[in-house]
Formats: sequence, C-alpha cells, structure tokens
Amino acid sequence: MFKLKAPKSQKTRINDTLKILDSADYKYVLTTDKSLTEPNKINILFQEKDLDKIAEIVETIIRSEDIQVQVFDQNGQKNIDSSVIDYFIVESDDVIAVVGRIRYYVKMKLYEIEELLQSRAFIRVSKYAMVNINQIEYIKPALNSKLLLLMKNEDKLEVNRRYYKAFKKTLNI
Repeated sequence: MFKLKAPKSQKTRINDTLKILDSADYKYVLTTDKSLTEPNKINILFQEKDLDKIAEIVETIIRSEDIQVQVFDQNGQKNIDSSVIDYFIVESDDVIAVVGRIRYYVKMKLYEIEELLQSRAFIRVSKYAMVNINQIEYIKPALNSKLLLLMKNEDKLEVNRRYYKAFKKTLNI
C-alpha cells in the first residue's frame, strides 16, 4: 500500500515511527524529498518534524481501505469487500457471511474475523454473530436488556446481554 522514499539518514528514523512495510504494489509514496515523488501515485510530501501528523494520516488511510474476505459458495471461492457484508453468523460450526440474501461460507473462525475487522464497522453482538453497523436499518429494545436489530436485508438479529453495553457504547446510544 505504501512506499517510503527518503534519504538513508532519515529512512530508518521515519520507518521506526511510522512502522510501515514497503509494498511492491503500492498506491502511496511517502517522501521528504520532492524529487522522489512518482507520477501516477498519491504522493505525500512531508517534513520529518511532522511525523506524528503523518502517522495519523497513514493510520486513517489504512483504516479506510476495505479488507477482502475470502468466501466460498457452490460456484467456488472468491474475495468480497468486507463493507458489503451485512453480518457473519455461526450455524452448525460453519461461519456464514451474509450479503443481502446471499450466504457464503467462510473458512475462518468468528474470533479470527473479529480480529481481522476490528478497526472496521463490525461489532460482535453475540457469541454467534457479528454485524456491520452500516447495514443496520433499525434498533429496537427487547426483553431482558437485549436489543433487536433489523438489518437492511430485512434479517433480524439479537444483541445479547453480554454484548449490550459495548454495542450501545460503540453506537453512542
């Protein structure tokens, strides 16, 4: 995603702060020298004294990039953007990614998906489900300190008591 281009004397110090790995397939060039910018790339030119601000920008860019999730269906395997997934649910020891009315199998455990998507718009709502908060249509109170979620695909999911406080805190409700 990134390529750091700086004189050797600066490169180590900058990389220690930013902690980025140079990528062969990169979109962004981070540099302290205008002559090291590249055409057809997004160039971020900065002074070394502004490293803290650049670290924030890099973190924002990383968080905004969509993560691909490998899924399987009757046709085989494919990668889909995590942002289009409505929710993940465990059924009979299989993790299912739901996109609209389409269901895909995922060969990961729910906790692994949670770790992968922790900085994205996903939140755990029960031991068996994790939802994309951008795909929630309505939130309704339910009995026993629970919440009922109506998803945009018209499916209903329940926020269990164990996850209730964290869910409300995340959504500021």
